[in-house]
Amino acid sequence: MKPGVVLSLFPGVGLLDRGFEHHGFCVFRGPDLLWGGDIRTFHPPRGSCWGIIGGSPCQDFSAARRAAPTGEGRKLMGEFARCVLEAEPEWWLLENVPRAPSVTEIKPELCHLFPNAQRIDVNAAWYSGVSRLRHFQFGSRTGITLQIPRGRPVRGAEPAALASDGRSFRELCRLQGLPDGYSLPGFTIEEAKRAVGNGVPFVLACVLAKAVCQAYRIETGAVPEFDETHCDRRRCACGCGRALSGRHLYDSAACRKRAERRRRRDSSMPGSVTGPLSCP
Repeated sequence: MKPGVVLSLFPGVGLLDRGFEHHGFCVFRGPDLLWGGDIRTFHPPRGSCWGIIGGSPCQDFSAARRAAPTGEGRKLMGEFARCVLEAEPEWWLLENVPRAPSVTEIKPELCHLFPNAQRIDVNAAWYSGVSRLRHFQFGSRTGITLQIPRGRPVRGAEPAALASDGRSFRELCRLQGLPDGYSLPGFTIEEAKRAVGNGVPFVLACVLAKAVCQAYRIETGAVPEFDETHCDRRRCACGCGRALSGRHLYDSAACRKRAERRRRRDSSMPGSVTGPLSCP
């Protein structure tokens, strides 16, 4: 498949897609419940796309959740992984919340095609005046990893747009980076607010799309500017892609434990090759 054709799963109203389209990718969308579709019955042909992007529902993994998880979040992440295995793209990118499990844990078969995967936390406040922490997982068949410039949050950043938000629809569109006059015909106001609030801010979509372009050395468009002089360049030794400050080798205790598990596994498998992130 020629670089540039990207399949979007769980597209919603296409906010993540906008960033990739802005950078010249041709994005076609899979089914979504929002439009009466169901990913469970969707089977992308092998070789139909160069990359796959998507953001499966995150309610089960949200820190704000008070009820017990339904299990639907893990099932739908598994459907994302199934589509990746069927299409066999060069790379995939999954967006969710920081507490989401690794998709390679849910579908270990991914490790055969994508032996190394990243987990990357990215905050929109590093690049804009709006705070929105999102979590991305990335896998590549050729072992390529994304390098995301990590900045200092903008002081006084506005709270992110949310699915259940008391602010106006127009205000949520502004916070998400949507153009003036954006509308969703046929949606009630509450439905439109929920659809926009569930999406990825345009600035984050652009940052991730640009990182893919740079990783594969393809021409990229303009990305919203930010002060790169405040960005750290050292990366966590566990391979998660998070930037470091000071003399730390790991971003967190979880990263240290992940690296230790990988070392123990590799020591029991002579001749194995280590990568940025071990699969289960």
